[in-house]
Order: sequence, then C-alpha cells, then structure tokens
Amino acid sequence: MKQGNRIYFKGLDGLRAIGALSVVLGHIELSKKSIDVSNLMDIPFYKNTSGHLGVILFFVLSGFLISYLLFKEKEETNNIHIMRFYTRRALRIWPIYYLAIILLFFVFPFLIEFEYYAKPNWENPISNINTILIYFLMVPNLVSFGINGLGGGFQLGSIGTEEQFYFFWPWFVKYFKNILYPIFALILLIPLVPHFCDYATNHFFKNNPSMFNFLKQLGGFFMFFKINCMATGGLMAWLYFNKRHSILNFLYSKKVQLMVLTLTFGGWLFGFHLKYFNDEYYSFLFAILILNTATNEKTIISFNNKILNYLGKISYGIYVYHWIIIYLILDLIMNVKENFWLFNILLYVFSLIISILISHISYFYFEIWFLKLKEKFAIIKSNKKI
Repeated sequence: MKQGNRIYFKGLDGLRAIGALSVVLGHIELSKKSIDVSNLMDIPFYKNTSGHLGVILFFVLSGFLISYLLFKEKEETNNIHIMRFYTRRALRIWPIYYLAIILLFFVFPFLIEFEYYAKPNWENPISNINTILIYFLMVPNLVSFGINGLGGGFQLGSIGTEEQFYFFWPWFVKYFKNILYPIFALILLIPLVPHFCDYATNHFFKNNPSMFNFLKQLGGFFMFFKINCMATGGLMAWLYFNKRHSILNFLYSKKVQLMVLTLTFGGWLFGFHLKYFNDEYYSFLFAILILNTATNEKTIISFNNKILNYLGKISYGIYVYHWIIIYLILDLIMNVKENFWLFNILLYVFSLIISILISHISYFYFEIWFLKLKEKFAIIKSNKKI
C-alpha cells in the first residue's frame, strides 16, 4: 500500500524484531554450550529451533519486500535500474557488515581472553587468509567448503546469502515476462540439491574421495543457501502486487490466519520439526503471516506497536553486533560461570541491553548517513529501511 509517495507495509518491523531477538537468544545459548555451561541446547526440542527460524523469517521478509519494490519499479518505469539497485543494497548492508568483520578479525581476538569457537589465530596469520577473503568478498557461506569460519560472525553467512540472491534477482525481474517461472524453480529445486548430492555420494562416488568430499560440501552449502525461502516471500509479493483476489481472500480468511499463527508460533516454541524440508515448511507459514501482517486490513493479530517497531528499525544492527557483545559479556563474567543464576542473569540482561544500545547508536549516528544517501538512488521509495 502507498503512504504519500512511499510504499509502506505495517507490522513488518515487529516481525523483524521477533526474528532478531530469537537469533540473539539462540546464540546466547549456543555460546554457553561452547564453554560447557548448562544451556537450552540440552533440551531436545530446542535443538530444532534455536535462532535458525529467525533467520528463515528474515529471508522471507527480505524476499517479500525487495520483490514488491522491484515489481513496482518495473510497472512504473518499464525498467529495473540494476546499478541503482546494487548501490542501494551496498549502502544498506555494507557499512556495518564490514565494520563488524574488521572488529572480529583485527580487534576482538586481542581483547577477549577466552578461546571462543573459530577465534582468528594471529599466532599463525597465514591461516586466516582464506577466511578473511570469503568474508571481505561477501561470500562467508563458503565455510561449507571447509574454509574456517569467523567466531562471532557466523550469522554474517546469511547476509552473504541474501546479497548473492540479490545479485541475480533484479535481472530475473527485469527480463522474465513471467517471474513465476524462476520463483517456482527456486522454491522447488534449491531444497532438492542437498538430497541429490547425498544420493550421488552414496551411490556413485564412494570410491572417489575428492568427488565424494566435494559433493558433501556442496550439499552442505545448499542446505543453508536458503534463497528458495526468499523466493517464497517473492511469491507472496507477486500475489499481492497482481491482486490475485481468489487466492488472497483464501489466505486472508480468519481460519487460515488462525491455523498459520498456531502452526508457526506453536511449532517454533515447542520445536515441531519435519525430518525433510523443515525450513521450506516454516518459510511458507512465515510468508502467509507476512502477507497478512503487511496487507490484510482484517488481520487477527498485529505486530505493529511502538516497542516492536523500534526494535525492528534497529534489528539489522542487533543481528550484526549481538554475537560480538555476547563474547564481550562472557569474557567479563567468566569467573562467575559456576553460579548458574547470577551468570545467566548477567549474560542475558547485559547482552540484550548492550546489543540494543549499540544498535541504537549505530542506526541513528552511523547507518542513517548511508540510508539518506541510499534514498538518492531510490526509484520506488519505502518507509522500511531494507
């Protein structure tokens, strides 16, 4: 919907906030596990959820928002300005992404005393070269091919996935007369690649170690290369943009909304987990939830409130910075880790408060300058800082 001369979707910042906070929760518990402290990862259902579904929610949200803006740009200008699109993405994503990796590579290994997982080894600088390359080239998800990851920065792999999707997505929108062809191709084929690799390794390459390892790594890469989830968000954007009322009215119905809310948050909370295509299952539920939140005037639940909207506005900073802050807090309170309650209260309270504080400062005193510059390259403007 339009508000003035801008595209505005209500409630999506609230969903961003939920996604970001779930990722923080997951990484606090994962960090506790890495230092042998009792944690929620020991509870069977939590292993199925953690913050991973928060990342899937971000993927679907991004696919919905960006796709809708591209559809609108093509409708109004009969073109997609590719270089302007790339410039907007760079101005939104790069500043704090690169700030974070500079801190994680060159500052925090010397500040944090305890040996956290995948801490850069500066006693052997050459060992860091491949890791530095993939992070600076914005392909951090290549850790799937045996390259060391970056402690405190594994969440940046999903940012790399998003940017890789957006490298080719505007070209598809620009040149495909029917964008549903690539949308359904991505939704249906990407989830099958890991299974194809698994089948090939087990049936054809057991006696070929190099090919066996490559296919295992390739399957691992596509296991987390969730551009199909972004395409699912794009599908919902297409339905709304093209006013497919028969489908929209069904998805807007109160029965469907209630079912989706129950399956989404009930499954997320209690750890419902499909053996196969679990992320695709949740991405479809998230997509319907996003569609109703953003476009249905009769949605039965609203995520549009001041606190969630504020947290959603700074959620990119929360997502990028939080693991750095968790490690800083852990370093300071490590001497009380045997005191279960004190340790957890200090870890949670300070990790959340400082993550929000740093993200607030980052957004309003650093990112905002790039966002203002980004506006100059906008063809279709959005009230959402995406």
